[in-house]
Amino acid sequence: MFKIKTLAAAVAIFCATIPALAQEMRCGNLLVAGDQVQPLLKEQVLEECGEPTSKDYNRWFYQAQGKILVFNDNDELDHIEDAPVPE
Repeated sequence: MFKIKTLAAAVAIFCATIPALAQEMRCGNLLVAGDQVQPLLKEQVLEECGEPTSKDYNRWFYQAQGKILVFNDNDELDHIEDAPVPE
């Protein structure tokens, strides 16, 4: 019984962290995150990650990583979303 409770707790903790995974994107050796203390600027993201697959004003889509980077009006990275999976 103890093992089942421990396993259930571990699964609950893992599932609680899943949304946070969408907040990160790997660019070479750098891990880009939308919740950094000093947010990255658009120009810094371009230097580290290269040109996005497509841009829509403050939303940049990186197809290879399956992520959308969302910037605020100050050109700072606000957050990262998982891109919708094409059907």
